[in-house]
Amino acid sequence: MIAVSNTTPLRYLIAIKIESLLGQLFEKVFIPTAVYEELTDEKTPEPVRHWMSSLPAWMEVRNVADAPVSKFSVTLHRGEREAIALAESLRSDVLLMDEQTGRAVALSRNLPVSGTLGVLERLDKLGLLNDFPCVLQDLRRSGFSVSDSLEQLLLERHQKRFGK
Repeated sequence: MIAVSNTTPLRYLIAIKIESLLGQLFEKVFIPTAVYEELTDEKTPEPVRHWMSSLPAWMEVRNVADAPVSKFSVTLHRGEREAIALAESLRSDVLLMDEQTGRAVALSRNLPVSGTLGVLERLDKLGLLNDFPCVLQDLRRSGFSVSDSLEQLLLERHQKRFGK
């Protein structure tokens, strides 16, 4: 499977130190130049910038001609535009994106989308996470926003999967 990622999923998976598991989910993860620039910007947390300085073999940065704003029905950030354009051009199996507007645009273009929580749930289903509830707490502590009701739903599904 091939994925294209926007900034947020990578930023948070790196922050909670499970980004390497993406290499077990996907044959290749592509990011557009705009996303790379966001993840290496001086305002980005240092651990994320450090990780981005030496990318694993399963990750590749692709230059995407900046997708014109006029190509989209709503205003998106450059990284979102490039991620959607790259996912379309590569015909990726999934676009990793958390931002609601970007997800809506991607879905309207028939792109399969998953966010950070979807990635975590998939890792959990495959038995690649040691402690799903702890990972969710780490994610919240890293600044990721998730409603209490959604977190409860994810925990209930985890309990059903593993009978815990």
